[in-house]
Amino acid sequence: MTDHLKKLTINTALCDMTGLTEESLAPYSGIDINASFIVLSPGAKAMLSRIPVAMNAAAIVQVAEGTKMSIKNGKFEIAAGQAPRQPTLLMVNGKLIIRPGSQETLKGYAGIQVNGKILYPQSLEGLLADVQINGKAVAYPDEAILIDGKLKVDELFILRAKGSLYFVTGSIAITEETLDMRALAQKGVRFMTDKAYITQKALPEALPLFDDEAQITPIPQGFAFAEGAETLDGDLIRQHGNRLFIPGNLVIEDNQEETLNKLEGLIVTGSVTLPQRLQDAFLAAQPQYKKLKTYKGRLLHDRGTLTISLEMLRQHPEGLTVEDCGAVTLEEDISAQDILEMLTLRDCGAVLCHEGQKNALEQVSSDVGAITAIGPGEHEKAEKEDTPHETINTAYYAF
Repeated sequence: MTDHLKKLTINTALCDMTGLTEESLAPYSGIDINASFIVLSPGAKAMLSRIPVAMNAAAIVQVAEGTKMSIKNGKFEIAAGQAPRQPTLLMVNGKLIIRPGSQETLKGYAGIQVNGKILYPQSLEGLLADVQINGKAVAYPDEAILIDGKLKVDELFILRAKGSLYFVTGSIAITEETLDMRALAQKGVRFMTDKAYITQKALPEALPLFDDEAQITPIPQGFAFAEGAETLDGDLIRQHGNRLFIPGNLVIEDNQEETLNKLEGLIVTGSVTLPQRLQDAFLAAQPQYKKLKTYKGRLLHDRGTLTISLEMLRQHPEGLTVEDCGAVTLEEDISAQDILEMLTLRDCGAVLCHEGQKNALEQVSSDVGAITAIGPGEHEKAEKEDTPHETINTAYYAF
C-alpha cells in the first residue's frame, strides 16, 4: 500500500530534523536532502532508517534529544550571564562576537556553527575547538576596547578616548590635518588594526600610536578622503571634489563616462571594476589602484542572496557578471551553453546549481567558495518517472 506515497526533496541551507515524528514521515516513501547543514537527534536517526533517505550535506551534526535550534542572521553577541536555559545548537549566518568572561555562557551551547566571521577574546581560544566556522576567526586581546567596524578619529573621539588599547576590526581614518595627536598619546591611547589611513601632515605624531603590524597608507595633500564610496557618480564629485582618495573597492557603472572624464586624480586602495568600453577613459586619468577588473554586459554585485533565472540572462544578451554575492542559485532551465555564453561569476561565497550546470559554471567562475550541484538521489533514479514528488526550496527547513 505505497502507491499513495510520494518522494520528498528538500533543498535548503539548514535542515533541522530533531523534531521528526512518525506522522511527518508517513506521507513519504523516500527523502532526498540537499543542504549545507543537517541536524539530527538519536530518535530522528532511528526513524529515518525505516525509509530510503539520501543526504547531500557539507556537515551532519547529531545532538541530544531536546536540543533547541537557534538561528541568528546578521550580528549576534555572546556575553557573560547570557547562557541559554536549555541545550542549544546555535547557528549564526553573519557575525558572532564573543565578549570576555563568557566561559560559562559558551558551555550552555550544545554546538555553534558560524557562517561568516567570529570575533573572540584570546583567553577563550581553548573553548572554541568544537565551534564550526565557515569563514574567518579573529582573536582580540581581552583588555582591549573592541570596535567592530571602522573608526574615524576626530575631535570628539579625542575628547572621549580612554587610556586603553583599541582593537578595530575595520580600518582607522585620521583625515583632519589639525587634530591633536599628542593628546591621544598623553592619554595612553593605542590602536591595533589591520589598516589605517592618515593624512601626511599627521603621520609623524600618529604613527607611534599604532602597532607595527598595521598597514599605514598616507593620504596625499589635496586629495579628499571619500569614506564609504563604493560607486563613482556625479554626487561623489560634487561632495568631495575631483581628486579622490577611496579606501576599498570602487565600481564604475556603464553610464558614468561623463563623471569619469571629470576626474583630475584618483587613488583607490582596492580594486576598480568597470565596463570594458570605459577602460581607456579610466586609464587616461592616470589613477592609482591595486587591481583592475573589467566586465561585460550588466553587473550585479554585493547581494546577500541572488537567484539567476533564464529570463534574467535573456534580458542581458550582452552578458551578466555576478560579483561579491554571498549565495547564488541557478534555476534549473538554464542550459550549460547559456552559462558559457552569458554568465560570469567572481568572488561569490557559494553557488547552488543543478545537474548539467556545474561543469559550465566552473569554467565561468573565479574565486568562488563552493559550487554544489543538486540532483536526484540514487534511490530516486531507480523509481519510475511518474512517481508523485514534492520539492521544497527554502533557506531553513524543520520537520
